Amino acid sequence: MIELYRRYIKNKIFNKMLLIYSSITIIAIFLLTAVFISYYVDNELQNELNIHSEVIFNIEKRFEEQDNISNSVINGINTQPKIIDEILKLTTSTYEEYLSYKLDNFSISNTKQLDLKYLLDTMLSNRNDALAVVINDKNKEYKNEIVLNYDKWYDIKNDPEGVKYIRKITRPIKNVDTMYTIGYIDIYFDLKHLNKIVDNSNLKGNLIILDENKNVVFVSSKDLSQKYVDKVKGYGIKNSRNEFLHRGEFKLKYPIINIKEDAQTGFKYGSIITEKDLGTSKMSSKILYISLVFIILILCVTYTVISGYSNKLKNMMKGIEKIKDGDLDTRFNIEVEDDELDMIAIRIDEMSESLQYNINKNYIAEVKQKQAELNALQSQINPHFLYNTLEVIRMCALASKNREVAQMIYNLASMFRYSTYNNGSLVTLSDEIKHCKMYLDLCSTRYKGMLEYKIQIDDLYKQCLIPKFTLQPILENSINHGLKKDSCENVIKIGLICSESEMEILIKDNGHGISKDELKHLRKSLEKNLQKTSSIGLMNINNRLKLKFGEIYGLEIDSEANEGTTVKIKIPILRDEVKNV
Repeated sequence: MIELYRRYIKNKIFNKMLLIYSSITIIAIFLLTAVFISYYVDNELQNELNIHSEVIFNIEKRFEEQDNISNSVINGINTQPKIIDEILKLTTSTYEEYLSYKLDNFSISNTKQLDLKYLLDTMLSNRNDALAVVINDKNKEYKNEIVLNYDKWYDIKNDPEGVKYIRKITRPIKNVDTMYTIGYIDIYFDLKHLNKIVDNSNLKGNLIILDENKNVVFVSSKDLSQKYVDKVKGYGIKNSRNEFLHRGEFKLKYPIINIKEDAQTGFKYGSIITEKDLGTSKMSSKILYISLVFIILILCVTYTVISGYSNKLKNMMKGIEKIKDGDLDTRFNIEVEDDELDMIAIRIDEMSESLQYNINKNYIAEVKQKQAELNALQSQINPHFLYNTLEVIRMCALASKNREVAQMIYNLASMFRYSTYNNGSLVTLSDEIKHCKMYLDLCSTRYKGMLEYKIQIDDLYKQCLIPKFTLQPILENSINHGLKKDSCENVIKIGLICSESEMEILIKDNGHGISKDELKHLRKSLEKNLQKTSSIGLMNINNRLKLKFGEIYGLEIDSEANEGTTVKIKIPILRDEVKNV
């Protein structure tokens, strides 16, 4: 470890910076990750406890409704003497005597009378969870039952586990006159309706309901371990909200058991939440993985940046060693000062230049003198030699009275002069048209009797500016690719369409034209600025116009096979003065 420190860190400032920054970054990210995971877990847990509280509230409300309807039923029974007499007969006589009593009452009135079954059907008809009512004597021994929902009631009775899905509410039946208890009524309610409350919620944990005798009334999951049920039964320490709360029974943060007790009914509502229920372990793992990725990414970026500075410093040290050895041509060539190292490199370059200048002053002066002499010799060979020679040939043609040859030589010389002088990027439209006329005159002479041209340009726009050599390459394409050698009616027209700020120069021929497929490829090439050997002039013009004026300007091509081609040159209207050729 000490050797690594001496070798890679002790005398290396950037490695020290990397080590310190990396340590701070790793510690900070892990702390933030721990805080975020803790906050996330607590938030998920609180949300789940809130859901459990809402479910318990809805179940308590359902139990309260069942208690209220049970009280209404017993009040209705206790206030009806005929029903009390019927129950008294039922609880004190045999079942055959009870049936005889019912038949006698029916035969006497011969009408439907208020009896126990009618009362129960009336009061419990709108209760889908009411299963049956059982009548017991004052010793709580079974006497009779009135079934309200046959299918559910007998399914539950035939199921050994069915008792877990019903709730029994017992109320005493009292004699109206003596107020003595003559029997008991048990009203059975279906607790499977509670599953709908659980299903309609987003409950992730498990819910257990115990009655006042610690009997299990309802369990939201059949797979719940018995040890959790035993834990709920055994709690007796309450918090400030009259709730039982437990964590860490198994030396872990989970499971979390939260128990609420109803003071009126004595019911206990146990919420059991495990880590698996919340699913926080997967999310915590994802957060840790993301944190590790961020740490690696930050370290890589930091290492790359610091390595760049370290390499820059190494190069500077190498350059300084070369200068020390006498190589004053060494340069760092730093154009922009991004940091202090660049400033030092620039100052070293300036120092080297100053030293080199003072040392080599006489040598450089001699080299410049030699270069001046060479430039003087080269300047003697210039375009004037070509122009003067063409002028001598033209005068000889005039002396021989060959005016056509003389005009051709004059046009050619003028074209060379136009190409050589005025090297600015813009010329007047008048100069460009003049250059095109000379080129067309030469072509007309070459293809005598086969080619005719027409130029229709308003004098108002001839002083507008246009990039040099915009029209002539298009005319050259029209003649080379569009001219019909077997026809004497080849016509090239140059026209102009102007608006307030833009103008379109139209070059139209009636030559061979372009096929649809070739036109499609050509337009695509113009749109994407693809260079093609067959249309290098068009590509060059299109690129120059777009670079000079913007993407909305350039060339457009319309053509039909055997009908001709039209090239539109779209540019803005410019009227600044330039030097004419």
